[in-house]
Amino acid sequence: MKNNELLKSRLTHSTAALLIATLGFAAGNGVYAQDAESTVDDDEDEVEEVIVTGSRIRRNEFTSASPIQVISGQTSREIGLFNAADMLQASAQASGLQIDNTFNSFVLDNGPGAATISFRGLDAERTLVLINGRRVAPAGVGGAPTATDLNLIPSIMIDRIESLLDGASAVYGSDAVAGVANVIMRKDVEGFEVEGSWSEPFEPGGQERTISAIWGTTGDRGSFQIAGEYYKRDKVRFRDRDITRECDSFYYEDEQGNILEEFRGLAPGTTPSSCKLDTINRVFYPFVFGNLWYTEGRSNLTNDGLVFGVPFDGIPNFSDTAIGLGLEQFNPTALTIIDINGDGIDDSALIDPDGDGLTDVDLQTPFYNAQLSDRYQNADFLAGIERYSVFANGEYTVDEDTDTTVYAEGWFSERKQNIFSPGATIFPEVPVTNPFNPCSQLDCLGFFGPFAGQAEMTPIVAIRDDRDRNIVKVNQYRLLGGVRGDITGMDDFLLGNWAYDVHGSYSRSKGTDRQRGIREDRLTLSVETTIEDPNNPGSFICGVDADNDGVPDGTDGCVPVNMFASSIYQAGGGTFATQAETNYLFDDRFFETIIEQTVVSGFLTGDLFELPWNNSVVPLVFGYEYRRDSIESNPNDVAANGELFAFFADQGADGARSLNEFFAETRFEFLKGKPWAEELTLEASLRWTDESNFSPAWTYSFKGIYRPINYLTFRATYGTAYRAPNLRESFLNGVTGFNPITDPCVVPLDAREPIDPSNPTGGSQYRPDGDTRAQNVLDACRADGVDPLTTGLNPNINTNYTVEITTGGTDELNPEDSRSITAGIVFEQPFTDAFDLSLSVTYFDIKVTDSIEEPFNQFLINDCYDNPDQLNATSDFCSRITRGDDGLVELLDASFINIGRLTSRGFDLNGFYQQDFEVGDEILSVSLDVRASHIREQIVEIIDFIDDNAGEPTTPHWRAQGTLQVDYGDFGFNWFTRWIQGGENTPPEFDPLGTPCDGLPTACRPVFFTTNYDVHDMSLTWNPGDIVFTLGISNVFDVKPPRIDTDGVFGVRNFPLGVGYDLQGRTIFTSAKIAF
Repeated sequence: MKNNELLKSRLTHSTAALLIATLGFAAGNGVYAQDAESTVDDDEDEVEEVIVTGSRIRRNEFTSASPIQVISGQTSREIGLFNAADMLQASAQASGLQIDNTFNSFVLDNGPGAATISFRGLDAERTLVLINGRRVAPAGVGGAPTATDLNLIPSIMIDRIESLLDGASAVYGSDAVAGVANVIMRKDVEGFEVEGSWSEPFEPGGQERTISAIWGTTGDRGSFQIAGEYYKRDKVRFRDRDITRECDSFYYEDEQGNILEEFRGLAPGTTPSSCKLDTINRVFYPFVFGNLWYTEGRSNLTNDGLVFGVPFDGIPNFSDTAIGLGLEQFNPTALTIIDINGDGIDDSALIDPDGDGLTDVDLQTPFYNAQLSDRYQNADFLAGIERYSVFANGEYTVDEDTDTTVYAEGWFSERKQNIFSPGATIFPEVPVTNPFNPCSQLDCLGFFGPFAGQAEMTPIVAIRDDRDRNIVKVNQYRLLGGVRGDITGMDDFLLGNWAYDVHGSYSRSKGTDRQRGIREDRLTLSVETTIEDPNNPGSFICGVDADNDGVPDGTDGCVPVNMFASSIYQAGGGTFATQAETNYLFDDRFFETIIEQTVVSGFLTGDLFELPWNNSVVPLVFGYEYRRDSIESNPNDVAANGELFAFFADQGADGARSLNEFFAETRFEFLKGKPWAEELTLEASLRWTDESNFSPAWTYSFKGIYRPINYLTFRATYGTAYRAPNLRESFLNGVTGFNPITDPCVVPLDAREPIDPSNPTGGSQYRPDGDTRAQNVLDACRADGVDPLTTGLNPNINTNYTVEITTGGTDELNPEDSRSITAGIVFEQPFTDAFDLSLSVTYFDIKVTDSIEEPFNQFLINDCYDNPDQLNATSDFCSRITRGDDGLVELLDASFINIGRLTSRGFDLNGFYQQDFEVGDEILSVSLDVRASHIREQIVEIIDFIDDNAGEPTTPHWRAQGTLQVDYGDFGFNWFTRWIQGGENTPPEFDPLGTPCDGLPTACRPVFFTTNYDVHDMSLTWNPGDIVFTLGISNVFDVKPPRIDTDGVFGVRNFPLGVGYDLQGRTIFTSAKIAF
């Protein structure tokens, strides 16, 4: 998005340049992806009917009008991709933000530790995941998970993944808007196989190991396979990687393109550093000073009394760095006027009672800048995971005459994670009545003279074990059984060939998340009611005073908490002074989420009639599917009510929906084997969906193939898709959190001036000549009952402040509608049998209307108060803004609403070459498979806000990949390359006062762009027969992700998240498989 995270492309490359670069690396898609059209069964001795992803029509060749990419599970494992998430997220069509295991400290729809797939940049809820052609239910924890958790899919059983890259709701139902990922499990196992894999990054952490066993048997009438797998990946801490070891720093460029990183503008004597400040061990004092910094045993806020004759020994244990100009006359011996940036203009007054000209508080040390501390460096950058999986499938033909076959499938998977992500702070307001408040008795403005300075103070500190660890466990199982066969009794009905397939399945997932933290209600009660015990001087009591005698009753278990104890103020975070305080304040936040899905589905297929001019058979598929989805959330009170300090409340989701659907498919081969018409085929599908909470809807698709000559194919598809509001959007009971907004009704800082310049506590008044707000904004504020000339003045409130945001499900939503268009050309060289060469290009265009969105916080504010089309606060979104008696926003309602339009438009390129050479007594087989995807447009439109994400760092215009495979005898060699084009968010203007260039003879701006990125993997496989051994290296050249400034690009420690960059660095991996 193009306000903080929105971007524009500035890097453009031609298609030719992209293919030359990719082929020049002789690299490829280690997942052996190829276009389905180029894979044709040439075995003329035995023709087997197959089902192609995207259709239920049986056919005798693996062709499809839809664009399908195939990922080989075995080849993926041979180049070090051991998980379904890695296999899918490495594909070129995985554009947009991909949720992976780096998202440890973010609130996710599927909860901590989940991994999902999003095709075409349209988010995971619009990509449908199947296993063996059948829908996989969501899994996760917290709120209402919306997507399949790829971390639960057992990898060893994956035979291939077929990615259907057009809208497929007419075939598969709701959610198949951007495409379908169909994970096909192995069915060819004969005997017993044991396989193990291990990978070791060259830097610490991140080791992966997998051990699995498979047993299978295949006979004339059936087959059965069962597999078990154990997978574990060790965590990677921030300190374990060069790219994350330091800190989140400034990363700017000057007008000549030079990179600037130094944090300029801090007080003299501060340790030189590029790190941004993430400060703790401070308190906020509401007058003049602002932040005061903990300095145990000393204070520099002293006054020698020369001006007013009233000496002051300082605020115990607290000091400051500098204050604004204009107050130095009150304490001239302790203040030194400084020009921090060296531009000849005085900037501030350094608090410097010892006169050495250096700051007494060095903010760039681990004590104050939390991200420099050992505790924060030990945080999980890549969370560890442990997974157990069991998968079984089988089938048996009970009647060979009718080919009646019963089949069953079952799988269970469980992942466990212990995620460490410190960073939470507490900031309770300690009133002036609290005896631990150093300003409760002390006039803390004594630094300036005889001014009353008693005031509440707000410590801003981190406490160890507070909201810094998630204990997550998610499991899921699915049981499926069915029967299929021929209906011989209908052989005389129309053209016969009638068959049926009926199955039922039940899936259940359960996720739990436990997190320990500080109860805000208990801390607030303690700091607001603590007094010295009148009956026991020197001791303290707190709690409810039900009888209003001025003394807490002592019946509620309240424990006085000293927020100014030295044990709290430690590098990286401290602890409370007593165990009693810890026991009283800490509590467990627990959340349990159960999702169930029941499916009953069946279809009938047969031949209707022959076309009279070519005797081509017209088949029919007709079927019915019933599905019921339900969710049950069981948060404890701490989770439901948001009782942890400044932590979101999540009441979960409870509800169910059912769908009844009828569907049909057919195919017309209008021309076949004619001059300039080797094939002209049209496929059509239709689906009627009746969702229990919404009106019925129709979806349909048309797909066509025209092959004028054997080696040239034109294909196109047009289809509509349907996405009913998912369980989260329909049944989320309510989630609240806190986020900053900019309030246009608060008086701007430039429009304020002191009432009495000689009195630092005298308050502020409005200064009209400093107000740049438009008149329509002022009018809208007044119309909403807010005075824009006084709000925020007394007490002084910044225009940027944090408010409570709530979001939830609603039954007032409408389903999303979409249409998808694809058109492509496939060329397969016919000139020689010496080698195979196929090339294809596919254009895609997807448009989603009535998209279901959570409106952005600032969008709600802006649309209400700065909307030229709806003046005087008449926008419908104004009703979602709740203000308090002081005029400030208290609550924003960001619940789901149909307000959007999404588009994704571009084209895919595929190239495949294969040739055999006779070398000695063996055949040397060489293949090169290259794939590229270009996102030309990826628009998000909400009301009048339109943003094209194409070309941004998370949605670069180009992605490319390919595989070079060389096989000779028992040996195979793979070289795999992925290439990601750079992207850019809308850059700010060059600013001579930018932090890293302040005082330098140049202007600068933050780096909101990424550079081109390519990463290479290689492996060597030995396969003499019953043993397969692979040794390889991922990221051969140890390429680092491009660096960015996180103020404008979503990421951590100066590199983007969820884009597809390698996070492990150079890694050696090996695997071995033995078959018995």
